[in-house]
Order: sequence, then structure tokens, then C-alpha cells
Amino acid sequence: MNRGLIIIPVLLFNPGLIQTGFAFEWDEDMRDQPSIKAQESQVNTNSGSVPQSGKETILPPADMSELVQARLSAGDLENPIAKSGESLNRGKVVYDIHCATCHGAQGHGDGKVGKKYVPDPMNLTIDYVQLQPDGQLFYTISHGSIAMPYYRDVIPIADRWHIVNYIKYVLSKPGTGNKP
Repeated sequence: MNRGLIIIPVLLFNPGLIQTGFAFEWDEDMRDQPSIKAQESQVNTNSGSVPQSGKETILPPADMSELVQARLSAGDLENPIAKSGESLNRGKVVYDIHCATCHGAQGHGDGKVGKKYVPDPMNLTIDYVQLQPDGQLFYTISHGSIAMPYYRDVIPIADRWHIVNYIKYVLSKPGTGNKP
């Protein structure tokens, strides 16, 4: 029997062989596309693109001195999310997902992942944190700090404000924190 006659039925009844055997030049588009790694800078978007939800109120800082200045300026930001049971519950959910691993369940900076860092994560129950304006805490969550990574690309704006409410109104209560 002719060898060509055997190959034709095999290719017709097993299309997987055709896909793996004959790759097209566009098959590697996903591999060759520009991508952002975790904790890298913000992606430059097309000016015609539409944000999915809201727009950042403060742009990322260029360097550490700009970070400190911007954090102080952010103290003027008003928290658009009123303190409510719903906000505090949402804040706890998001805090437990993104913050508790470093800052701990009670906010003392004793989370399992945080114990591996030098310096230790900030104790969120101390006066230094609790007396900061809501906008400063929002800015720190959004743009990070000296050792803390930023979460502006991971946590939606409204959820960051819910975390601020949770830090200010739950972690500050006696029995949950305020221990240096």
C-alpha cells in the first residue's frame, strides 16, 4: 500500500497532529506580547482607553521623596465611603485577603508572611497610624511605602476606602489593638 494513502486518513481523523505539526507564525502572539510582572510600574494605556472603574486620584510617585510629599498631600483627600456596618464588613473581607498576611488579623504587624520581612510590617493599631488622615492611609494602600508594595492595581478604589474605615474604626477598638 502507498505510504501517502496511510498518512491522509491519519491526518483527517486526528486533527491534533495537524495543530502540533504545523505551527503558524501567529501562534506565539501570547508569548511575545508586552506584559507586566507583579509589583512592576503601572501600564501605559492608550489615551482612547476607558477605565473599568473610576480613575486614580493621585498618580504614582516617581521616587521616594515624591512618595513622602504626595502622602502628606493626600491627607486632604476626603473618604467618600461613610463609616457603616456594610463598609466595615467589606473592609474586613478585603483586609483579610490582602493585608492580614503581613499586618496580622488584629493589625499588629505580626502576620505569617510579614514576620519574614525586615523591617517588620507596620502595627496598624498604634497612634502613628490611627491619627493619620484617611487620605494618607488610602495613599499608602494605593502607592505603598518604603517596604510596603502598592495595591492600586489589585484592590479597587472603593475597597481601599473600605480598608481605611476598617483600620480606623475596627482595629483601633480596645481589645483589637492599640498596643505598641
